Amino acid sequence: MSVNNNTWNRIRYTLYQPFYDLAGNYFNKYRQLSIEGLNLRPSEKILIVGAGTGLDLNYLNNQKNITAIDLTSSMVADLMGKAEELHLPVEALVMDGHELEFSDASFDVVILHLIVAVIPDPDRCLSEVRRVLKPNGRFTIMDKFIPANGSISLIRRLLNPFTNFFFSDITRDANTLLDRAGLAITHDDAHKLGIRVIRGKKGRKPKKEVVGKKTGDEQAFSGFVKPFPLHSPPAMPVRQRLKVNSDRVVHDINLKVLSRFPELETKRLILRRLALTDAQDYYELRSNEQAMQFMDRAFSKSKEAAAEAIKLTHQNFRQKKGIWWALADKRNNHFMGYVGFKDIDIKNKSAEIGYVLHPDHWASGWMTEAVEAALTFVFEELNLHRVIGNINPDNEASRGLLLKFGFKKEAYFREDYYFNGKFLDSEIYGLLITDYQSGKI
Repeated sequence: MSVNNNTWNRIRYTLYQPFYDLAGNYFNKYRQLSIEGLNLRPSEKILIVGAGTGLDLNYLNNQKNITAIDLTSSMVADLMGKAEELHLPVEALVMDGHELEFSDASFDVVILHLIVAVIPDPDRCLSEVRRVLKPNGRFTIMDKFIPANGSISLIRRLLNPFTNFFFSDITRDANTLLDRAGLAITHDDAHKLGIRVIRGKKGRKPKKEVVGKKTGDEQAFSGFVKPFPLHSPPAMPVRQRLKVNSDRVVHDINLKVLSRFPELETKRLILRRLALTDAQDYYELRSNEQAMQFMDRAFSKSKEAAAEAIKLTHQNFRQKKGIWWALADKRNNHFMGYVGFKDIDIKNKSAEIGYVLHPDHWASGWMTEAVEAALTFVFEELNLHRVIGNINPDNEASRGLLLKFGFKKEAYFREDYYFNGKFLDSEIYGLLITDYQSGKI
């Protein structure tokens, strides 16, 4: 069996991830040349295959529609962080370049930097690139190829087993690969160390499409096709949506909807990502005695500590471990509290809900709106099977909120939680997808 397969690629690039940017910076001048030669328009739909940690994003500042994929989830997590820092609208997905889960003719431009010489089956990858390109679509490739005349030096042949194991195949013929895929070269520049920057367009369909065999390893990374809208539609009431979807069978958790942060909307609220500008309000909430009375958590000590807590929510989201929304008033975007889910369990399709509202806004009905939108998202978009609520038994308001949404009491644990010098009881509630779909909320 060849060492160049998806399993090995996931392993080695997960190991390389902490050092990827340092090593990848050497190629930045070639990335820039490659992208600048495309003369991109802001409205064009762009796909980056094998995007790594997002080093290409530095040269896409004016673009409005970017999709970036990579096989390694840790790379995608870093990519999402980079997109947030650059304020770029990027849909970042864990996806196999052999199986591009997009409709035919979806993109104006495909960018392939340091991927064609790495991916196990370049024929199949480039065939997929041709398929998802629009009729007049363009591509750009930056990678380590043999010269355009097709000659492979002896030193390349000798070094290739080593480079192929640790990095990439250095004996691939770009001209032959592109011709077989039906992609026409319009520009080809050779640089140091075998680096070539090749641009081109979608050409005639080859006589025989390159399909390749789908291995079990590759099947494991296939799954999501339909795009996810950023904003859940506010117009249709939850009960009406339940009737439409009540017979839908939930199978796999849909992590694609966490590829970029999903903003939600209710009648009076925007549920948005917690921002560092919310740090003062977050600190005031998490240091408020009334708000924290039954949370059984340490008070926030400063605005700086609050900012670090907000950063942690961003990290958890990038790692798909949790999602937390700020409750913001539509009229002024003011932070009033938050709602969200922690401990997202992919295998068991479950998560634990949490919510806090500043006492100034109690008895407003805002938390009811927020929890309704959040539950709709995790059951209808994320495809969770179960949501857990864990409360202090003295918290009557929280119990009432859970019961209002159809949660059922499942357990009462005596003195199972140690906090602030004493043991506390816990009350556990659960809501299943079947309860949700039946319209009990």
